[in-house]
Parts: sequence; structure tokens; C-alpha cells
Amino acid sequence: MGAIVGFLGYGRMAQAISEGLDKSGLAPYKRQLASDVAKASLAKLREKRGFAEARDNVQLVAKSPIVVIAVKPHQVRGVLSEVGDGMAGKLVISIAAGVTLATLADHVHQEASIVRVIPNLPALIGEGVTLLAAQPKTDEHDLENARKVFSAVGEVYDVPESLFNEGTAVSGSGPAYFFLVMEAMVRAAVRLGIPWDLARKLVAKTCQGAGATAMARPGIGLAELRDQVTSPGGTTAEGLLALERGGLTSLFHDAVKAASDRGKALS
Repeated sequence: MGAIVGFLGYGRMAQAISEGLDKSGLAPYKRQLASDVAKASLAKLREKRGFAEARDNVQLVAKSPIVVIAVKPHQVRGVLSEVGDGMAGKLVISIAAGVTLATLADHVHQEASIVRVIPNLPALIGEGVTLLAAQPKTDEHDLENARKVFSAVGEVYDVPESLFNEGTAVSGSGPAYFFLVMEAMVRAAVRLGIPWDLARKLVAKTCQGAGATAMARPGIGLAELRDQVTSPGGTTAEGLLALERGGLTSLFHDAVKAASDRGKALS
């Protein structure tokens, strides 16, 4: 990629992206700039990682062909009112939840390429899922650079912005659903006498393996994969029956729709 990447805001997600760019070699720390209102925390990270701290947001934008907007959503308009005119010719990538491409375009120079993304928590360990949408006028070179930035922390999927709330309800909120299911399984295992540490390892590794199996066999339906584990009259069949009696499938439908509806309200 070669370009200097500047982070407007350097919170947890920005730190994950920054680390991914360094590890992948796409943009080592020495080719990164960052600014943040938490000056003390930023100074510690700068000393540890070796990126440059911009004097202010205006300087960061001036020096960075690629600018990642990583401040809190309610801060976006204020930050862009300060630096938006300096973004002509820049690739501007926003990870701010609920801030639409239209809103960004209203506050950024019209000659900028604007991309909106929604990464999720597993990006912290390089296993993220990122939804990506761009303005129609964004050229393919800028779009590919945006994909490269987030490919450094996981998988990237181009999704129409009109489906961002629905997609966020699945991939953005999804890790929390799985953590809840995992927690419930761990507690159930402990109730049966399995030690806490072992129960957590068994559940986490089983969840990881199930996901990896689904990814490795895209031509096989999830119901078929489930059937491969389920012997007639066996233990898995009894467990699945109990889950369905409890309305698990319906609950997941309700959860994803509720998260999507909330996203629309916040937008």
C-alpha cells in the first residue's frame, strides 16, 4: 500500500487496525500517525509502538493520504468541521457506528474518497469481520486500499450501505450472542461437574472448531453439518430437541431483528 495512514482517534479498534497494518507490513508503525484526546494514553502507546503523534488533527490529515476516522460517533461532526476541507484527494475511512456516507460527505471535501466500514470485536486478534460500503464515485484504487487496511485484521465483505444495520446486527453484535451462548454452555458444564477452566476451554475450542468447519465447507448446508453430528436417538438429538423446545431458533430471529431495528433508530 505504501501510504501513510493517520488515525483520528486511537481507541481499542483503531489500535487493533494499527497493529494489523504493522504486522502485515502494509503500513508499519513508522508509517502511521495518530491523534487522540487521551494524550497520556497515546504517549504510552507511541513509546511502545513507535508511530508518530500528530501535533493536532489538522497536521495529521495534511500528512496522511489515508485517514481513518475512529472517534466516537457523537464526535465525528465536530472533528470533521475542523479538518474536512483538508481532506481533498484523501481516502477517508470511517469506523464510526451510525454515521452514514451522506453525513460524512456533508462534512468532508467533495474531492475525497469516502468509505464507511463496520468492523467487529474479533478484529482485536486478527479474526474480524468488516462490512464495507463506499460512495459510488470512489475509484477502484482507493476502494482496494480500504479493503487492504481491514484485510489486515480479518475478512472484508462489500455490503450495500442500505444493509448495514442488518449486517451489523449479525456480525457486529454477533460476537456478544456467541459469548452468551458460550457462557451458558460453560455454566451447564460446571453444573455437571466439569471444572471451570476446563469447561471454558472445551466450549471455546468447540465454538472455534464449529466456525472453522462451516467456513471450510461452504458447499455444505449448516443443517447438513448439524446432521453429521446428530445420531438418531443419540445425545446430540436430545440436546437439540431441548433447545428447540426452549425456542432457540425463534429467539435468535428476535435478537437479530431487535439489534437491526435499534441500529436504524440510532442512525
